Amino acid sequence: MVRCDEWVGAKDVRVSKERDPEWYAFVTRPRHEKKVKSYLDDAGITSYLPMRKSLNQWQDRKKWVEAPLFSCYIFSYIPFIYRYDVLRTPSVVRIVGFNNEPTPVRSEEIEAIKTFLNTNNEVDVVDGLLPGDRVRIIAGVLAGHEGQLVNYRGSKRFEIYISVIGKSVLMDVRGNKIAKL
Repeated sequence: MVRCDEWVGAKDVRVSKERDPEWYAFVTRPRHEKKVKSYLDDAGITSYLPMRKSLNQWQDRKKWVEAPLFSCYIFSYIPFIYRYDVLRTPSVVRIVGFNNEPTPVRSEEIEAIKTFLNTNNEVDVVDGLLPGDRVRIIAGVLAGHEGQLVNYRGSKRFEIYISVIGKSVLMDVRGNKIAKL
């Protein structure tokens, strides 16, 4: 039999967890990521839209273009109970989750993306890859980050898999020393 004070304690833990901010991934309408970021910033909601620069070539010119790293996704650092504030934002379609439950993104994955984008290495995004060897970078600019090593387009790349959105960030590992976990 559960005592009344034990039940209240469990309720307090649940309420506390709902009030602790975590990273959540939200799906946006196509090509509306920057607009959603602007709306969230204006509303005072912490959000992160990873951007990458790429050289686009047309027939008459080349131009550096900044585009979202993950098409149709934006991340927001919010308590669970405030998810509807983001969902009411224009161009936000839904929150990413499984079994009808919003699933938080690990803070380590967000920090790894930020670190990757701050290096001068080439970064690619691909749909989730088959699991490979888990590795940790032990020397170099990205020392301490964990992920898996994959062969992609003939070169060794370090992969951070963002399980919540089913995408992987790949980066060339030349110049970094890695060790198997």
